[in-house]
Amino acid sequence: MKLLSYFLVTSLAFVLNFCSNQSGGSESRDAVLAEESTPMATEPANYDKAMTSEPETDVTIYERKLTKNGSIRFETSNLSKTKQLITSAVATLNGYISNDNISESDNHTENTLTVRVPADKTDSLIAIIESNASKIDYKSIDVQDVTEQFIDLDTRVKTKKEVEARYRELLTRATSVEEILKIEEQIGNIRTEIESAEGRLRYLSNQVQYSTLHVTFYEKYSNFGFWNKMGKAFKNGWNSLLWLLVGIANLWAILLFIALVITLIVYLTKRKRAGKQPPFPNNK
Repeated sequence: MKLLSYFLVTSLAFVLNFCSNQSGGSESRDAVLAEESTPMATEPANYDKAMTSEPETDVTIYERKLTKNGSIRFETSNLSKTKQLITSAVATLNGYISNDNISESDNHTENTLTVRVPADKTDSLIAIIESNASKIDYKSIDVQDVTEQFIDLDTRVKTKKEVEARYRELLTRATSVEEILKIEEQIGNIRTEIESAEGRLRYLSNQVQYSTLHVTFYEKYSNFGFWNKMGKAFKNGWNSLLWLLVGIANLWAILLFIALVITLIVYLTKRKRAGKQPPFPNNK
């Protein structure tokens, strides 16, 4: 009886242990499957962008390059005061006068100035001129966009300098005299092209920085202008006298020679006449 009871208890304990193991294995398998089914952590969102984006290129941004040129012609009541006013205004605006011409006719005197002034001060100078003009005959302003030319020249200079740098690198590795001479010839040609493009670039930059303005102003006289003509007549007469004196001064050697010849002729003539007279007069 005791033996039967022990056998039943042992069998019951074995069955309970087996069921417990089955349940634990199932939980382990579920945990593993859950772990395997958990998605892997992803990289930050900007990772793909950083890896897939193309490398940035060095792009030069150019400002618009404009040249401004113009001309203006007007009448004034006082030529000298108008010129003084324009000269003073140009100096105040940090400009300069590159050419100055004066011409006269029967009824007016005309003065033409070629003015270079900073491009952003051109309108200010024109306003000053217009405010002091008696009558404006015409005004013309021409603005041209030279940005494309500027970019082309600047790009050409950079490209040529890169080629020159590569040739100079080859020159350091040249082993024969023939190679050195050929490379130096190429460097010389490229350097000439670079200097030509740089010179054109400097000229273009100057045209952009300073505008050119041709200013023509004139003062009219009366229809006949008696006193003006009298003044010019006296002035022309005085100038003619001065030119006569200058001409005489240039001919001093010829005049001196003529004076000596005349003096010699007079002397010989007097001597000849003195020789024909009797030595003693006849007293009767």
